[in-house]
Amino acid sequence: MASASVSELILFIAAVSVAAAVSGVMVTTVGGISDSLDERGADVAADIDTDIDVISDPGSDAVYDDENESVRILVKNTGRRTIGTDGSSIEVLVDGKYVSPSEYSVSVIGGGEWYEGGVVRIVVNEPIASGDHRVTIIVESERETLRFRT
Repeated sequence: MASASVSELILFIAAVSVAAAVSGVMVTTVGGISDSLDERGADVAADIDTDIDVISDPGSDAVYDDENESVRILVKNTGRRTIGTDGSSIEVLVDGKYVSPSEYSVSVIGGGEWYEGGVVRIVVNEPIASGDHRVTIIVESERETLRFRT
């Protein structure tokens, strides 16, 4: 009888030890997943709050300036957050070609910050040939494209 209780006690202690080890691993894993979700959630929230619209008229002569050989695009901040205009938040593609921040300028119409409802003028100093063109503006994960003809 005593040997049966001793072996049951040993099995019980082994089971409790295994359960404790498994629960420790699970707590660590769940904590890591939770932290990851918190970080990703903040990124997604910023992306949701970021929204832009190109408001330039593609049929007008105001998009391409022949004299200065530059493309001029008006972009409105329709999101819920202020967007930086220093070149780190905005990326520009002209006909699928990346334009480095040193080759374009961003100015807020009316000055100040690019708040919700504000408009910026992006001037790309690059000559383009006659024909169909497209300019893509990327802010965070938001992307807008303007197709126009010169």
